Amino acid sequence: MIQKMKKYSFLIYHKNYDEFIKKLYELGVVQIIEKEDGVIVNEKLADNIALIKHYNNAIKFLKTKQSKADSKTKNSSFFNTIDDDNILEEYESLRKIEVELHHRLSQVNKDIATLSSWGNFSQDRLNDLKQYGYFVNFFSCSKKRFNEEWITNFNAIVVNETNTANYFITFTKDENIDIDAEKIILPKTNLNDLYLEQEEIEDCISQVIPNYIGFANSYLTTLRKQLADIQKSFDFSKVKLDTESLAEDRVKLVEGWVPTDKSVEIDNYLSESETLFSSREPIETDKVPILLKNTWFAKLFEPIGDLYTLPTYGEIDLTPFFAPFYLLFFGLCLGDAGYGLLITILCLFLVKKVKPKMKNLVWLGFFFGVSTTLMGVLTGNMFGISLFDVDWKWIQSWKVYMLNSDKMFTTSLLIGVVQILFGMIIKVFNCLRQKDTGSALSTSGWLILIIGLGTTFVLTRSHTITPELSKMLYIVIASVGGALVFLLNNLKRNPLINIGAGLWDSYNMATGLLGDVLSYIRLFALGISGAVMGLVFNDLALSLSPEIPVVRQLVMLVILLAGHSMNIFMAGLGAFVHPMRLTFVEFYKNAGFTGGGHKYKPFAKNADEISN
Repeated sequence: MIQKMKKYSFLIYHKNYDEFIKKLYELGVVQIIEKEDGVIVNEKLADNIALIKHYNNAIKFLKTKQSKADSKTKNSSFFNTIDDDNILEEYESLRKIEVELHHRLSQVNKDIATLSSWGNFSQDRLNDLKQYGYFVNFFSCSKKRFNEEWITNFNAIVVNETNTANYFITFTKDENIDIDAEKIILPKTNLNDLYLEQEEIEDCISQVIPNYIGFANSYLTTLRKQLADIQKSFDFSKVKLDTESLAEDRVKLVEGWVPTDKSVEIDNYLSESETLFSSREPIETDKVPILLKNTWFAKLFEPIGDLYTLPTYGEIDLTPFFAPFYLLFFGLCLGDAGYGLLITILCLFLVKKVKPKMKNLVWLGFFFGVSTTLMGVLTGNMFGISLFDVDWKWIQSWKVYMLNSDKMFTTSLLIGVVQILFGMIIKVFNCLRQKDTGSALSTSGWLILIIGLGTTFVLTRSHTITPELSKMLYIVIASVGGALVFLLNNLKRNPLINIGAGLWDSYNMATGLLGDVLSYIRLFALGISGAVMGLVFNDLALSLSPEIPVVRQLVMLVILLAGHSMNIFMAGLGAFVHPMRLTFVEFYKNAGFTGGGHKYKPFAKNADEISN
């Protein structure tokens, strides 16, 4: 759900202003409201943004090198002689040297590739020929275009041949000759010198890595402290830009948002200080920041929802509602009990190894693994082996509940119908929450028509109700639902206009619902494709392995490991992306989700951690 917010307005005497914003920073619960223009007009602030970017890039890069540190580089005297003020400059000098080395190596490799078609020769010999009035030109063309007359007219000699091209040289007294071939401009050196230069550059590049390791161990902590200081200075400068001066600059006005459950902290401080303030609930025109507050399980799925957009303040947070469906979809798309067990075991191992901020992602992976295991058993697939065809005792009692391909196809469509209808129910409450009664009534009408008529049809076909009762139910449901859809879709509008709008809505609903439901076939298709790929790798392991003891087992193991690893990666990627598509397109659309909210980022030292 979305955490409720309160808007605070603070009036501070100018002499107490600096002390006040320092206290706000320490409390870390207020998100300062930016001015409407929101443009950085302070040159120092702009410089700080660029500097923060440089520091972040340096820290991010050096973190990858710190893990490779060893005792020899940790206390290198070379890295203990740099002043703190010059650390970032020295790092960027190191990076510049490496970039220049890679640029030089790229050029040398390019020259080697160009000369390799012509072999090793001396440029001095070519210069000697020029002194005697002969010029050597280098050409290439396709074999079909090579003209034998060039041999007579230009003393052409083919130096190298490939399947498609000829590389040849000409000896003429004219430096420029007209020939239907591509003239090649060669580097002013020879292959031997290029190979030596290549080796020299590669040696230099290899020496850069220990420098990074030593630099990371000596200065990464200092860089982080400097970044924190710059970030703090930036935050304070930004707040000052967003502060309004009143009464000839004697009074400062600061406004911000505070989560309701954290307002006690700020209220306690304000009651002890001499600050004038007021607080109120948000109004419709306010741009309220969004702070989600969900249960532990639903919170695991918040990063997935963040990939699309946050809800606006007046909306319902859909995270708890799409989470169970997403988990089910992932399991169906990956759909292999063996893969699911591997993911589950791996995540249980990693959950104690990773940093605290990564634990939620690992737990999310754990639930994905459990879902995949259960759905793999349900659909009868384990490491590409069809559980329908095996005689394992433990699986016999499960076969009654397993879904073959036909049942899986139907189940995918039914799941789609359930999620779409569930989304429409949420839309009703969303509309009522946002005081859009007309849309709520119209959507309610469609729910009555779809669920009511569908249920009546099923009960009639199963002979659960009599034809007379069925006919009466059809009439009542159609009348109530039709009235809501065609007459009451906008209570403030002319009924005749409502009828036209209802007809247009009927067309969109009929075509839209059909397309949305059919989209859920991907749950069936992805599950089947992963199972087929697993089966193919199993067959390849059996058919490509030689009939030699031990060697056969080793070859089979290599093929199975490589094949199933690739299948886990590809199928896992699809199992992550396609349920996201069903969530953000089909479910969000039918739930009436608008989105566009901005994350709550308080004025605090660890703003990102607090907002999460």
